[in-house]
Amino acid sequence: MVAFPVLPIRSPQEPVRASISRTRQRFVNLGFIALVSSAWIACGILTEGGEKAVGLAGSMRTYESKFLPRTGRLMVLRGGDNGDGGAEMEAEGPGEPKEGGESKDVQPDPTAAEKEKQIGNEAYYKRKFDEAIKHFSRAFELDPRNAVYLNNRAAAYIGQGKLEEAEIDARRALEIEKAKPMREQNDKALGRSYSRLGTIYHKKGNYSGAIWFYKNSIVEYMYPETSLEMRQSEKALKKQKEQEYIDPEKSAEAKAKGNELFRDGEYPEALKMYTEAIKRNPTDAKVWNNRAACYQKLYELRLGIKDAEKAVELDPKYLKGWSRLGQMYYGIKDLVRANIAFKKMDEIDPGNVDARKGTQMCEAAASAQMGASADPAEVQKRVQADPEAMSIMQDPTMQSVLRDLQTNPATASKYMSDPIISRKLQKLIEVGVIQTKPAPA
Repeated sequence: MVAFPVLPIRSPQEPVRASISRTRQRFVNLGFIALVSSAWIACGILTEGGEKAVGLAGSMRTYESKFLPRTGRLMVLRGGDNGDGGAEMEAEGPGEPKEGGESKDVQPDPTAAEKEKQIGNEAYYKRKFDEAIKHFSRAFELDPRNAVYLNNRAAAYIGQGKLEEAEIDARRALEIEKAKPMREQNDKALGRSYSRLGTIYHKKGNYSGAIWFYKNSIVEYMYPETSLEMRQSEKALKKQKEQEYIDPEKSAEAKAKGNELFRDGEYPEALKMYTEAIKRNPTDAKVWNNRAACYQKLYELRLGIKDAEKAVELDPKYLKGWSRLGQMYYGIKDLVRANIAFKKMDEIDPGNVDARKGTQMCEAAASAQMGASADPAEVQKRVQADPEAMSIMQDPTMQSVLRDLQTNPATASKYMSDPIISRKLQKLIEVGVIQTKPAPA
């Protein structure tokens, strides 16, 4: 059996304030908890044995609590872990000092409390957190059953970086609301308490815990920013797991196995090993280039291009990466980018033989592709359907280039060396304005 936190999980919509409806909704949400329990196990929040995840012990305890209005205290009934029936104990009462001191019998004054809250809010938005805390504390003293004031004070503590104090306030706010009869509970306050705890756990680096709290916040009340904050925690958790998986030694082992498989012509298996090596050490440019080579052998050139681009991004002076990138761009007939890659090689290593051959290969292919247009009526339809091609055709400079190419195709290499003109020429080749011929092998 999986142990679930006994917490009031409700619909994102604000419920009807009728006890019958709220009770029905509680049963619906218990079903919801059962459905998502496997997802919590997968996220590491609960284990299959029902144990609590590290860092969530406070939030995962099963308990029931009730508010004693005459004493202004919370009576909390906590269930034991071994089915011992639990123990009954009194929790710190609203408005009482957190550490020692005499409790003050204060007559609730909601109107005065709201005034203090407004002053506290103004101080908070001006980032005067000490002043805000002072007024939120006074508001809570004046109306100790209103959890909103604790939530606000928790936000001010977060602003100061005092996460432990913020967590105490947010958890206490939850207890206050859950101690009330269901029809009197403030869904907005509950949702805010959970979202505050989500923020606290995110800042502590406990992203699994943050996600758990954000999900409960969304169920209680749909604050728009909570979903965004939860996605940030999900991204952070994914990155955290990726960082924990990094191991350069295991990456080197996987890379070596991939090299053996590549030499034996087992490219799909080599691809898997290189992928594992990348996960273990994503900053190794050589592994990215090796996987690009696998994609090249498997004729997945566009995937290979992405890996080769990553390789030269990690190591801008990596000659093999630029060479691989140029070859694959040439393979998909993107002569402009292929030529740029080969020229980059020449910049890094002037006079490089492979760079010179690659550049000559691109220029020869470009010259072979430049010729008269085929089927003018069909080409015109394509141009009219493509705004970019239409704009190029109306460019006086490009009109002059096209006339020059028509009379002297040998000038193609000159125009291909200009990055702006070459990209426009590539577009005209795509739509058929410039007739393409098979590139030399």
